[in-house]
Amino acid sequence: MKRPILAISMVAAALVVVAILVKPTAETGESPSGKREALLARLAPRAKEISAIELAQGAKTLRLRKDGDGWILTDAGGFRAETVRVNEILAALASLEKIEAMTSVKERLGELSLAWPDDQGAAKLVRVLAGEAPIAEVVIGKERFSPEAQFARLLGESQAWKCSGTFRSTLELVNYIDRQLMTLPSGDLDRFTLGGVEFTRGEAGAWTAAQVEPAATLLETQRESAQRTIPELLSRLEIDDVRAAKEYPEHRLIRVLSRSRAIDLDIAKDGNDLWLKVNVERVADQPEPTEEVERDRVTALDKAGARCAGFEFKLPSWRATSLSAILFPPPPSPESAQQPAPGTQPTVISPAGAP
Repeated sequence: MKRPILAISMVAAALVVVAILVKPTAETGESPSGKREALLARLAPRAKEISAIELAQGAKTLRLRKDGDGWILTDAGGFRAETVRVNEILAALASLEKIEAMTSVKERLGELSLAWPDDQGAAKLVRVLAGEAPIAEVVIGKERFSPEAQFARLLGESQAWKCSGTFRSTLELVNYIDRQLMTLPSGDLDRFTLGGVEFTRGEAGAWTAAQVEPAATLLETQRESAQRTIPELLSRLEIDDVRAAKEYPEHRLIRVLSRSRAIDLDIAKDGNDLWLKVNVERVADQPEPTEEVERDRVTALDKAGARCAGFEFKLPSWRATSLSAILFPPPPSPESAQQPAPGTQPTVISPAGAP
């Protein structure tokens, strides 16, 4: 008799444990993880049809369009986007699975940052399109931590959901581009011309600055800054924004020679920002490289030039500050205007760190 009683007791205990585990799900309306339904069930089956993605938040919009095997940023004149960032958007949307039904009262959607239109800029609207037809339209609201959860709802429905997964893609254009346009180590920079002055790097690394135009505009202090700042700029040319190129009444041209390639940097001031155009071309009197390492270097420069054609790029503010002092200095005071023009003799400037 003891064994049956013991067995019944164990089964009863197991049922109590199961009841305890299941009870919270029944009371809250949460779905067990193995039975959760995707919020955007049509997204994965129609992945090959996706041709555009639009994000909106407050007054900001971001539009991405499929272009061959890659993606371009419509709002940046068609500049190429990083495919991995676009895939992150789609993966985050596909990972949203319904955990718990929340409110379906329209007047309360704002409590979860799910009201749309949303003048406060708390909600995000994400549209995934096939041509002009939407495959998915979802409003993304608040995020919950520990455990992670994302509040979201379909645009055409008032039912809000707590979902597994998170959606953290922003509308900042710079997050969807490769911010590094090119790299040119200082050892690969032979000479550059700026403001009527040519800077030439010697074998020991010292720069020689010589005036090559009668109306040279660079003062001695600007020359010293230029021979340090320009090679540093090209060693890691980073950007903060991109848009279709346009013309400016006031701009400065820097021509850089790196063996068989010339790199033209056309820099203009727009308010407090500096915008840069880049052009890479072959130097006619220089032979094409034959060594593999040099060929790869030249190929990388040519690709960078092709990628930059038709666009202009905003330089980071910290970089703009140092360049503005060289390219767009404030007008001289009356006292300094009386000083004689800088001499035309070559000036030898020691490399940084030399005694």
